[in-house]
Order: sequence, then C-alpha cells, then structure tokens
Amino acid sequence: MYRGFFTLLFIALISTCVRAQTRPQNYGAPKAAAAPLGLDDAQLLDQMMFYIPGVGSNSREDLLRQNIKSYMMPIRQAPSPQMEWAYALTGALEFYQNLNNNFKDNLSPDYLTLNLAAQGKRPAMIDGLNFLVQQGTVSAAIVPYGSPTIPTAVYSVPKYTISNYGYLFRPETRARNRVFETRKALSRGNPVIVALSTDATFPALRTNAYSAAVPTETHYLTVVGYDSTSETFELRGLFGRHWADAGYVRISYDDFGRLAQTGFVLIPK
Repeated sequence: MYRGFFTLLFIALISTCVRAQTRPQNYGAPKAAAAPLGLDDAQLLDQMMFYIPGVGSNSREDLLRQNIKSYMMPIRQAPSPQMEWAYALTGALEFYQNLNNNFKDNLSPDYLTLNLAAQGKRPAMIDGLNFLVQQGTVSAAIVPYGSPTIPTAVYSVPKYTISNYGYLFRPETRARNRVFETRKALSRGNPVIVALSTDATFPALRTNAYSAAVPTETHYLTVVGYDSTSETFELRGLFGRHWADAGYVRISYDDFGRLAQTGFVLIPK
C-alpha cells in the first residue's frame, strides 16, 4: 500500500518538474508601458474624466447652465503672473479634495514652484501638472503662501496628488470645440484651467465682463460655470476679491473660443 502511494507521488513530482522546465519563461519580456502623462485622446479622456454626483448632472436644466463656484475655496491673489498657474492648479485640486470632506484643506502652490526651482526648471504649467502626478503638493499649513523655503516637515506629512490630467483643447482646436469641451467638463462637475489671452488692462479689471480687442499677454484662470441662455462662461481669476466681480468674470462663448488657448482638466485619485 505504502509502496504504491510513494510511486504515485514520485510520478506526480516528476511531471511537475518537466512542466516547469518546458514552460516558457518571460524574464526578458519588456514591462508594460506606463500611462502617458497628459491625456490627449478625446475618447480616452472622456472615459477618464470624473463625473461628480450632486454637482454634475445630465438633467436638461444642468445642461443649460452649471456653476461650481460655491464648491471652490475663497478667492486668492497670486503674488505674480509667474505664480498664476500654480495657484490655479492647487485651487482645482482643493476642489476635489474638499468636495466630500467636512474639513477644508488649503493646498500649497509654493511647494510646486519651490521644488521646480530646485530642479533648475523655470516654473511652467506642464511641469506643475507632471509634478502633481509624480510627487503632489502638501497643505499650505506646512509650506505657507509666500514661503521662501521647504521645511523638513514635508517628509512626514500626506501628499496630495492626481492620477493624470487631460488636454481639453489646444491652440489649434476650433473655437466652437473649445466651448463644447469646456461645457462638457463643467456639466460633469469639473473645473477647467485655461490659458487665456488678454490685453494689459485685464489684471486691473473692475467690470463683471471682459472682451479683449488685441490680446498681448496670457493669464491662467479657472472656468467654474456656464450659462447657455446668455452664452457666457464664468471664470475665477487670481487677482484678489476686488478684481472684476468679487474675483470672477464673465466671458462670452465667442470671446472664449477666441481667447482661451489651452484647456486642462485634472483627473484626481
């Protein structure tokens, strides 16, 4: 009885070894390609873009108008035009971070700019977006607004990151498509960061609407709402609460299609 049992066990062991030796080994197989930073494929971005219950909606009313201004943190003022992109990025990330939380986190734009400066890079939007994916930012309580250095405390605190980001449109995109893609993102409850061409009067604007005749400079703003009855977008500026209409300005669809050069949407975790 025992002799037969050990014979069967031996045969099973031999069979296992033979299968293991003949099975192809993929030790040299290339690794799967990492997801590219900055989604540019419209169909893929449409699948990845967040739909935020309670904010975005497919109802007829919300397809006509949408506004997420009340979900944003208070208006801020960037200390210089070179910091606008960082303030716009952290403001959009705060929106996602604070949406379903009782607490409200202020996130640090200075953590982005200081890190990029330490890497020898001139601060720019694309570098900041990539840094948010790879490293993230920290609370403004750790790296305050206007901080000249990064304290060692950042190594022991949570980082706020995103999964990726997408290009809603580029300078070569048709004007009507810029309007369509921005409305679609907002209808799902997502803020849209835009590089807007303006004239030199823009930072001192004191009216609630804007239309530039001859753009001469670029500023970063966040689109927070649209109204298809008046065919206008509402944008959040970074010039303080005394700018335009308490920090917000309205731009017609036609002017937006002409002036908004690049549009980004974040894909949060």
